[in-house]
Amino acid sequence: MSAATTLPIAFDRSFSLHVYWVSHGLLLLRSGKTNKDSSRIDILFSDVRWMALPVCFEGIRIERGDPSDIPLALTAKIKEEAHFMTVFRVISQGVTHCLLAGDSVSVVEDQQEYFADSSLLPNFDFRAFGAPLRTKAQPSDPLNGGPTAPIHNSEARKGPPSVS
Repeated sequence: MSAATTLPIAFDRSFSLHVYWVSHGLLLLRSGKTNKDSSRIDILFSDVRWMALPVCFEGIRIERGDPSDIPLALTAKIKEEAHFMTVFRVISQGVTHCLLAGDSVSVVEDQQEYFADSSLLPNFDFRAFGAPLRTKAQPSDPLNGGPTAPIHNSEARKGPPSVS
């Protein structure tokens, strides 16, 4: 699947909120490989200004919505910007969640492992968020079939300097 995506889209698999980067308004939802699914899927929203989403989804459908879909009052600043934005409905298990973001959604399906960088964010260093480097294969995560807690590499991440 290519990065340019026409909505609606739907996937019958588990997704999780993988990264939200406030300063850039980037929201990455990810579904890792499982015994049933041999690929990883990343869904990227850009310029996210408001969201009401759970952290995990069992099956997902994304479609365009309208401002009346937003369940909560918006702040004055977000209301001013809302007419430049798009409402997206994110539906999982019959429950509709919403977010307000830029006009497009990007999707990529690949063979990468769960914690590998996303081709949708080629200049994004996931390790900058404190995720330690993995040093060997790990057991499957029950939610996404990906690795569980990363193994710490003592050279990959150093703690604060010691105080004498």
